Amino acid sequence: MSGVYGISVVNLEGNRVELSKYKGKVLLIVNVASRCGFTPQYKELQRIHQKYRDKGLSILGFPCNDFADQEPGSADDIREFCDRKYGVTFDLFERVTIRGNRSHPLYEYLEGQRLPVVRGNGLKAKLFQGFASMMFWMKVGRFPQAGEVQWNFHKFVISREGEVKGHFASDCDPLDSEIITCIERGLEE
Repeated sequence: MSGVYGISVVNLEGNRVELSKYKGKVLLIVNVASRCGFTPQYKELQRIHQKYRDKGLSILGFPCNDFADQEPGSADDIREFCDRKYGVTFDLFERVTIRGNRSHPLYEYLEGQRLPVVRGNGLKAKLFQGFASMMFWMKVGRFPQAGEVQWNFHKFVISREGEVKGHFASDCDPLDSEIITCIERGLEE
C-alpha cells in the first residue's frame, strides 16, 4: 500500500481505524482545535463534507493540542463541542501530537512529503504567517521547514491512491477556490 494507507489511527470513540479503509476516496485531513481563532472553519468543513461525501470525499479531523494548548479537552468534550456548536458529522479521531518526539506517524508522513504550502493572501495572512513562525520557533527552537504544520486547521488533500495532492496553511479558508479545485480534481480522477 502507498501513502497514508499503511497508517492506523484511533477514532474519537477509541476504536482503531486503518486508513486503508479510505482507499479509493479523496481525503481532506485537518488538525482541528476547539479554542482556536480558526475554529469557525468547522462550519465550512461540514459544508464541504455535506456537498462532496456522496462523490467520494472523506474529511478526517485530528484534534491537536500542540499549538497554544487550544484543544485541551477529553474525547467526550471534543465530540460534545463539535456536535453542539457545528453539527460535525465527518470523522473525528483521538487527539494527535504533531510537534516533538512523539509525533503521530500520519503527520510524520504528511510533513515528510515537504510539499510547498499554499498560504492565504494579503496583510492579515502575512501577519498570521509571522505569528505562526514565531510561535513555532518558541515551541521547537527553530523556524519551520518546508512542509511542516505550523498551526491548527492545517489542511492536506489526499488522492484516491493515498498521495498528498494539496497542502494548505491554516489561514486558507476551507472554501478557498484552490482547496475546492484540488478536491474536485481528485474526485474526477
